[in-house]
Amino acid sequence: MAYFFHRIIFIALVLAIAVPSSLGWTLGYTWGKPDIAEYLKDVCSNTNKTKECWYFIKPQLNRFDGALILQLAPIARDLVQEKAHEINDKIDRLYNGSKNENMKNKYLSCSQNYNDAIAYLQLVKISYEKSDYDNIIIQIDDAAQELECCSHQFTENSFDPAHVRNRNNEFRIYLEFLKVITNSWVWESRID
Repeated sequence: MAYFFHRIIFIALVLAIAVPSSLGWTLGYTWGKPDIAEYLKDVCSNTNKTKECWYFIKPQLNRFDGALILQLAPIARDLVQEKAHEINDKIDRLYNGSKNENMKNKYLSCSQNYNDAIAYLQLVKISYEKSDYDNIIIQIDDAAQELECCSHQFTENSFDPAHVRNRNNEFRIYLEFLKVITNSWVWESRID
């Protein structure tokens, strides 16, 4: 019986040592740009729009430079929230500059959706700080749901002179990037 338990402990130790190092990304390692770029490319490859994701994330590499793996998801969340503010500011300017009441209503509705998405992203930040793993992905999904509500305002056949549909697609990619990197963060945090 003791032999059996010794074998189980040995196998558990081997797995505990071999598996994290075989993943190539260790928790306490600080990366420079080349390594972080590869990691973020891997994250983008797990999204539905790999090339587009990398197109948006690559110019932001300096944000992640020198970060530990457990710092990446909060950094990504800050990036996504900044993108949401940027798009929302543009929509607000469109609302203020429009003379068409129908377009003003669409812009107002989208602005409200982005405000709600930003609020959900703020909850994500709080959940990161509290290590509230169970709610983080739900909150990211809630932000994505707000985006979908805005997207319904600008369907393929609707008039969209300011290309809000394109900004929504861009933000959708950022949210998906955040979700993938957060799933990795949650997994890494739970084994730490």
